[in-house]
Amino acid sequence: MIRNEQGFSLVEALVALAIVAALAGALAETLGAHARTRGAMAARRQALMVAQSALARVEAGDPAEGGQWGDLTWHVAREPYDAGGSPGAGNTFAMAAPLEQVSVAVEDAAHRPLVMLRSVRVMR
Repeated sequence: MIRNEQGFSLVEALVALAIVAALAGALAETLGAHARTRGAMAARRQALMVAQSALARVEAGDPAEGGQWGDLTWHVAREPYDAGGSPGAGNTFAMAAPLEQVSVAVEDAAHRPLVMLRSVRVMR
């Protein structure tokens, strides 16, 4: 006696449903990771603009040591720049005028560092 099987059995339908659910979960995880990465990159891009602006303000003579822009906080640190320790080891320009290293650090509202920029400039 040969039975003519048509359609899906309940077990086959449950297996197909499990496969679809696993694929949907993997897709949701991938999209979530993409969204987190995109958000982190946007935050770093914004922090970089804040840091560049703070360095430009220092160059323009602004004595501010820090500030806030939105939920980002920036801090400026200045210290004398040592061009190598001994005469002739570093930049010859360093001997003509004292240099300082300026560092700008930007962090988010949770105090996580996002960007740090450093530059060397002639002390005024």
